[in-house]
Amino acid sequence: MDVAQRAACERARQRRQPDDERRQRGVSDRSQSDDYNLPAVDDARARFTDLDDLTDVVLDAAADGDVEPVVLTLLLRRYRATGRDDLTEILGPALARGVETSRSAAGCAARARWLEAFVAAAPLSSDPRMLSAIEDLVTALRGEWKRTDRVADLLTSIDACLQATTAFEAPGLVRDAIDELERVMGATYRPGYGVASAMDGMGGGRLLADQILGASALVTACVGTARLPYGMLAEELMQFARRSFWDSDAGAFADGGDPDAMFAANCDAARVLCRLSRLIADDAYRSGAVIAPDADYRADASRILTSQLDAARTGAARAAPYALALDDWLSLR
Repeated sequence: MDVAQRAACERARQRRQPDDERRQRGVSDRSQSDDYNLPAVDDARARFTDLDDLTDVVLDAAADGDVEPVVLTLLLRRYRATGRDDLTEILGPALARGVETSRSAAGCAARARWLEAFVAAAPLSSDPRMLSAIEDLVTALRGEWKRTDRVADLLTSIDACLQATTAFEAPGLVRDAIDELERVMGATYRPGYGVASAMDGMGGGRLLADQILGASALVTACVGTARLPYGMLAEELMQFARRSFWDSDAGAFADGGDPDAMFAANCDAARVLCRLSRLIADDAYRSGAVIAPDADYRADASRILTSQLDAARTGAARAAPYALALDDWLSLR
């Protein structure tokens, strides 16, 4: 992948640059490790307690009516991990309602969240409606590739379709998704400056969400194809996000968006960082990839989780995405 190879070269060049030269390139170095004011909390016992407590908050809300896809994904994960009877009582009806609700889902983000939930449910359900719902969502997301030039939508749909291949087979889906990912990255990525928000590579500037979405899609592509340059480019995007959007006082990413959007972005970022941590721990990846020498993605995710915990406790809408990120972090142990 040409853009990923350029990213590896850029990373090697940055290692040789003095700090003042990097600053002259117009990119902030706020993300250096000694700028973090919040420590990386690593008390697994406390974290497991948090996960159980947050799951109970989400479960109580789900018992009152329809559930959001992120809630469904969390409850499915916790059911697979614990087999709790109270989760069983909720999940059957919730899945049935979710399949119906997903048919009217509009926009890439909503469809992708439903698809994640149904992929998580697929190993547990023999209901043919589940596979049909996955197929419909993949078809709708795939259709976005020819209808939009908004990078966030393209990356979201590509990532979701690639992840769906673990539960759904469609002729040419992986090939076409990889081709689309190459097209998007080729048009929007600039070494050292992340990805742009529009396919012309100029409009919309550089946004935090686009770097996170791009990194997620690239990690998915790396895992699914074993092409190491995708993983290296995912690392490059998150390194750029750290340089440009890290708020050391808050212990989290920030780009001036509203609090709900920033909370969601940090939960998504923590999940991507956990996936990168798992990737660079893989011997096959480490043996062939160019890895940022100071990268500690697990610790970065821990800092985000520490800073966002109080906000996660304010209700089920925030508890669910946070708990998914926390579950990802705990699975690294």
